[in-house]
Amino acid sequence: MDVVKIVEKEVADKIDTQYVSAQFAHVENVGVTFLCTLDDQEEDEWIDDKGKHHFIIRLPYDMVKHSSDVRAFMVAIVKERLGEVA
Repeated sequence: MDVVKIVEKEVADKIDTQYVSAQFAHVENVGVTFLCTLDDQEEDEWIDDKGKHHFIIRLPYDMVKHSSDVRAFMVAIVKERLGEVA
């Protein structure tokens, strides 16, 4: 699984993509992009021309900013999204 982030500078260190990627090392052909920005961009998902399933997951900016650790929350959201397409 490829995990990347598009985030505001103030919360960048809290969005641990390596941790999430390690939790799903067994999952292939999936990409996840975490968004944590001040704008209202929506979540999305698609399958690219190579068959890779991509998810954009929006994390609530204020929650992330005021939380000390959001890794478990991130993993739970990915599990939920993967369950929807399994």
